[in-house]
Amino acid sequence: MDTQLSYRIEETMDGFLAYQLQNPSCYAYGATEEEAREALYDLAHESSELYTWEEWN
Repeated sequence: MDTQLSYRIEETMDGFLAYQLQNPSCYAYGATEEEAREALYDLAHESSELYTWEEWN
């Protein structure tokens, strides 16, 4: 089973949206791409042990 988690960052009218491809309901916003990615990282770690940052790299 592949446990690699992927994410995507898209620009919106208000900033940037980062979300997990396997779980689009796990998403976060930021003013910059880096802020959106960091917010998604924080959310994923707070929400569940299933999402690990190391698997994203």
